[in-house]
Amino acid sequence: MSYTVNQFECIRSGLVIRGTEYRPQGKKLPVVIVSHGFMANQNSVRNYVRQFAKWGYAAYCFDFNGGCLKGKSDGRTTDMTVFTEKEDLMAVIEYVRSLPYVDASHLTLMGCSQGGFVSALTAAELKSQVEKLILFYPALCIPDDARRGQMMMAKFDPQNIPATIKCGPFLLGRNYAASVLSVDPFEEIRPYEGPVLIVHGAADRIVALDYAKKAQKAYNVSGNHCDLVILDGAGHGFRGKNDVSAVEAVAQFMQGRRNVLTIDVQVTGCSRKRKGLSSITTLPFTGSASGEWFHGEIQPGAADVQQRYLGKIVRFCADYVLKGEDYAGVKCQIHIVNTNTGRGWKPTVTTDSEVLSFLNDADCIAILENRRQGPVVRIYCESIIAGYRERAH
Repeated sequence: MSYTVNQFECIRSGLVIRGTEYRPQGKKLPVVIVSHGFMANQNSVRNYVRQFAKWGYAAYCFDFNGGCLKGKSDGRTTDMTVFTEKEDLMAVIEYVRSLPYVDASHLTLMGCSQGGFVSALTAAELKSQVEKLILFYPALCIPDDARRGQMMMAKFDPQNIPATIKCGPFLLGRNYAASVLSVDPFEEIRPYEGPVLIVHGAADRIVALDYAKKAQKAYNVSGNHCDLVILDGAGHGFRGKNDVSAVEAVAQFMQGRRNVLTIDVQVTGCSRKRKGLSSITTLPFTGSASGEWFHGEIQPGAADVQQRYLGKIVRFCADYVLKGEDYAGVKCQIHIVNTNTGRGWKPTVTTDSEVLSFLNDADCIAILENRRQGPVVRIYCESIIAGYRERAH
């Protein structure tokens, strides 16, 4: 979908916030606002904003006041805190809501790193006014970092915080650390009860994966409405194939699908037969499944059979059985036949689990995160399952 690009400005406490609007054609457009991370600027999230615009959303990014190493908005870095950035985001939301061509009842917030923490805090305050929340490697570690006196490149005595804190090329004010010393981030974000997607790298050395896992648990206290996608080998900030996988996860989330099964496939062999212009490759595999809904192991006999003609895909089919426990703690098995005829992976799933019985009739889709040892397979289900777990309890 084509879109126009326009600059915008709004005010927070006398400071000008400058950002960019990516607007597709249409009226009553759903809205996405994307917030950048610490020391970054709106350029760091433009690819995500453009993608949302291609999907038909009025999409916005902006520079936080005093929050950028090189940004266009007003403000001093020494005045910036997580909470001033929350005020900035609230100001942008109010500006966007005033536009005649948007549908403010369909508002999604997305944030990366510190922008993820800010977006989560904002969603917790606005509650049902935010339809969906997307967090990429959210920096929920900030309060803990402040309490131990080491925030990114900055070190200080948390009992005697100096007036300014040097953080690499950035100069922070005392309040950046002081304002979060007593904050429990998981209690702060918990009030938001809408759908949440968290995407985090397993190899993130800046924000440990445990913070994302704790956030998922915090959100799911009142029901199962938070999906956590863990990208194998990804660090803080996604690039290349990891970024592609992250955007795929967002695409499924925005369509209302839930990530029900995540399967770590380990290929154990390879055999190939040729007949004329055709070839059949058989890849036996093992592995395991994990997640909030089910965990278990791939049973012996699993194989991916790949049929090609003149080198082109005719049919790929992975057929395997998982045995383990569903989220109710009941032993069960899941049979998956995942087929690709050149138009993407389409799994058929059957199970003897009572609480997962919705899978037997569900419209599923599989997204593969390719790795040398074998792919990570994420199976998503249609939106009818969104409230199933709550009903089952």
